[in-house]
Amino acid sequence: MHGLNVPTRETTIFLPGLTLSLLVARDMEDLITDPADEDNIPLWAEIWPAARGLARYIWENISFSGDTVLELGAGVGLPGLVCGLKGARVTFSDYKPEALQICMANAGLHGIKEADCLLADWRDFKTGRQFDWVIGSDILYDPKFHPFLADIFNRCLRPGGQLLISHPGRPATFDFLKERLQENFHVSAEKIMPVTIEDPYFPHHDIFIHHYAMRA
Repeated sequence: MHGLNVPTRETTIFLPGLTLSLLVARDMEDLITDPADEDNIPLWAEIWPAARGLARYIWENISFSGDTVLELGAGVGLPGLVCGLKGARVTFSDYKPEALQICMANAGLHGIKEADCLLADWRDFKTGRQFDWVIGSDILYDPKFHPFLADIFNRCLRPGGQLLISHPGRPATFDFLKERLQENFHVSAEKIMPVTIEDPYFPHHDIFIHHYAMRA
């Protein structure tokens, strides 16, 4: 697609009652420049099961009516895109400009005008904005990021704001949610969303959804 810094292809996402065509990187392997550098492994370039599960949960359970949503680690933007389709004003955030280019292209493909983007690293996340919602799919995979993400949740959510986290059952994520959110958040809902992907070896995934509200 013209204007994008990486080659793309279209993929189709099926949710109950909704079919989405999304741009993704044509080949994730081609984007790896240094396999030893964790910061440059292009995890953003694929739509992972946790993003699919979060998108389905949002599609089936949430309406936004103009609420502001910050998606952390947006990648190609599937959950944030569904937020936009459900009436949110979405800010896609990632630390890779290529990811944000694709997010905004996908928003344009689906006629979502209330969308912008924020280029920011969790370890130095500079924004003075607060949001009604913060969402993230499988962002708590590595404990070294946990202090930074806890700070972002507390700074970027308005009092009474809501947090949505999805993951494929990672112990580190369960530990974070149990240990770091109790003081400032209470549980609104927890659910397991089944996800099926086209993988001959591991087609079925159970995605854990955690929905929290910030104490006002």
